[in-house]
Amino acid sequence: MVGKWAKLGLLALVIAVVSGVFIVHASNVPEGTKYVGTSKCRLCHLEQTNTWKDTKHATAFEALKGAEQKDPECLKCHTVGFGQAGGFVDVDTTAAMENVGCEDCHGPGGAHVEAAGKNLGNEGAWEKMINKVPDNTCIKCHNPHINQAKRAMELRAKRGA
Repeated sequence: MVGKWAKLGLLALVIAVVSGVFIVHASNVPEGTKYVGTSKCRLCHLEQTNTWKDTKHATAFEALKGAEQKDPECLKCHTVGFGQAGGFVDVDTTAAMENVGCEDCHGPGGAHVEAAGKNLGNEGAWEKMINKVPDNTCIKCHNPHINQAKRAMELRAKRGA
């Protein structure tokens, strides 16, 4: 039989996931790693970035209208690394971090890019400097319990946009 505290813990987790506060962080990326932007990833991963270009992720920022481009609720899902060191700040200073890019799923790529550039004398060592995408990464923005299009329309109506 499941104990009372286990049930409460599970309930808290479900509430966190449903409310969108459960954010997956890159687990094996070295501390202090910086965001580099998708253009850096493209240097070695051309095929993947060409595929990405044809997705809605590549133009996610364009979906934001007016005040939404400054709204933290919108920016956390429409930019790279918003609210984190080296991530998106605003259009003027960090335009390279607009849209949903590689690092939204894989985590900051600075250590990966640096290690690949040095090659570390150990073939494949740089591969350990990037996060393998956890199964639950998508739910930080794509919550199956929330109709995002409807939510966006409601927020726009509330703002008078």
